Amino acid sequence: MINMANQLAMYLQREGEGMPGYDLFVDSDSPAPDEAVFISHAGGSSAWRLDAPGSWRKLSLLVRSATPGEAEARMWRIIGKLQEPATGLIEGEGGPYTSQITALPAVQALDSAGRYAMRAVLTLSQVKPVAESWLEALSQFTEGALGGQWRVYRGFNGTCRPSVSWQCTGWHSAAASRGAYQLSKQFAGQLAARSANEVQLAAQLLMLGLSEQVKLPLGGPGSGGRWLTVLSAEASMRSGDLSTASLTVTLTGAAQGAGPLIDRAAGNHHMHRKETFIWQHHPSNHQ
Repeated sequence: MINMANQLAMYLQREGEGMPGYDLFVDSDSPAPDEAVFISHAGGSSAWRLDAPGSWRKLSLLVRSATPGEAEARMWRIIGKLQEPATGLIEGEGGPYTSQITALPAVQALDSAGRYAMRAVLTLSQVKPVAESWLEALSQFTEGALGGQWRVYRGFNGTCRPSVSWQCTGWHSAAASRGAYQLSKQFAGQLAARSANEVQLAAQLLMLGLSEQVKLPLGGPGSGGRWLTVLSAEASMRSGDLSTASLTVTLTGAAQGAGPLIDRAAGNHHMHRKETFIWQHHPSNHQ
């Protein structure tokens, strides 16, 4: 099993924030040097997480310094590199990661040598972009509408700003006509910007673009030049949030061919699929 604290330490080393074993320590303590960073597993409850514990860790980050100003400056510099990695994700041996600060930096008591320290707590999670044709169509539309300065995360919440993180949150299948079925999917987007003006402008551009375009081209193998129809789109901001917004988009595909036939003979349940746009046997349509 990958030691995620080590992965974080190696990332900080690449970012010029310490040398493991010299001034960057994992699950250990050292009296020297004065300027040092310590990463350790924080433990705690996992009741609020449904993901397997092997895919995430709660870590403690402590920065020590001879002066309070340097401890604070280094702590926030490291947090900036965790929240805004150059490639959009924290790259490690186990794949890409994202970090979420769960406890803001707090000043610690002076140690026996009279040195200052600040401590923060974060969750480091393994992530993997979701490869799914509908999600890709919506993501490509978002990139075109907002421009290259915006990152678009596919299937998980990213941390860079400005960015939009799209996830599929619901599926609905209904009979469109005799022998034909129609599939709809709902997508939730988290829009994170650097200012209130930026987030409101981005939300407006996306809502206007979706209402004007109505249909999104479905790319990828086997798409056959088909399109997705935008059934609804809405954006909202929570009171008090200045630079984030929530997006909800519902898409549907064309109803074609017969739906699945269920054979219940002899108590066996077998699904017979016909090759249609909706029930096409392709991994990308199982999201």
